[in-house]
Amino acid sequence: MKKILILGADGMLGHDLAKVFAEYNPWLWDKTELDITDEKNVMEKITITKPDIIINSAAYTNVDGAEADNEIAYKVNADAVGFITNAAKVINAKVVQISTEYVFSGENKNGYNEEDKTNPINFYGQSKAAGEKILISSGVDYFLIRTSWLYGQASQKGKPRGKNFIDTILEKAKTNDDLKVVNDQFGHPTYTYDLSQAIKSLLWENYPTGIYHLINEGVASWYDLAKYALQIKNMNAKIKPCSSDDFPHIAQRPKFSILNNNKFPKLRNWQLAVEDYLNNK
Repeated sequence: MKKILILGADGMLGHDLAKVFAEYNPWLWDKTELDITDEKNVMEKITITKPDIIINSAAYTNVDGAEADNEIAYKVNADAVGFITNAAKVINAKVVQISTEYVFSGENKNGYNEEDKTNPINFYGQSKAAGEKILISSGVDYFLIRTSWLYGQASQKGKPRGKNFIDTILEKAKTNDDLKVVNDQFGHPTYTYDLSQAIKSLLWENYPTGIYHLINEGVASWYDLAKYALQIKNMNAKIKPCSSDDFPHIAQRPKFSILNNNKFPKLRNWQLAVEDYLNNK
C-alpha cells in the first residue's frame, strides 16, 4: 500500500483529502507537526517518514494579507515547495502541489489552459507562481493542480472570515434583508470533496505527471453563486448585483478566474456540487 503524507491537513482542502484517502491511513500533518518553512526540519521529518506521495495543501491563502506579509507568503507558498521537493528527491517520493487560478491575470474571458504562461497581478499569485516554477524545475515526479473558488465542510484556515463564501452569504442572509454581491468577477466554484476525489483518481489511475486544472464545471459570478445558495436553502433575502468597486480590496483580483480542464475527465457542474454541499451540512 502506498504511504501518503498530507500537509496542511487541518485546512479546508486537507480535511477532505484526509477523508478521501482515509483507507490508506495517511500521515496528517499541519503546522504543529511540521513547519514547512523550516528547511532542516522538513528534510529530517520527511526523509525519516519516507512517504511515497506527498500532497501539499498547505498555503498562505490570505490574498490581501500577502500584500503586507510578502516575506511570510513567499516562505510558505514558494520557499517551502523547494524544501519539500528537496526532501522528496532524497526518498524518491511523488509530490502533489496545490496551486491557484491567481497565477494568471484574469484578463482572458476564454480562460486559461494548463500550459499557458503565468502572469499574476497580486503578491499572493506571484508567490504561488514562484512555487510552481520551483516544483517544475525540481526534478521530482509531480502533479501541479490548479483550482479555484474552493468551499468545503471544514473552516478556511488563514482567511480573516474563517468561513467560505457560501457559508458567509448564508450567515449574512439570516440578519440582512438586502445583500449586495459582486457580479463582475467570474470563476469556477469548486467543492473540496470533489477536488479531493479527483486528486485520488489522478494518482491511482496512472495519469501522466504534469499540470492539471481541476475545477467543477461551469462558470459563475460571485452573485450567481450567492443567489443559487440562497435558492437551495429557501432563504428570502434580496440579493443585488454590484461592481467590484463597491467592495475595494488591498490586492487586485483577477476578473476572469477561469481554468480550462483539458487533460482530465470533467468534474460535475458547480450547481450540482453546491446542492450536494448544502444538503449535507
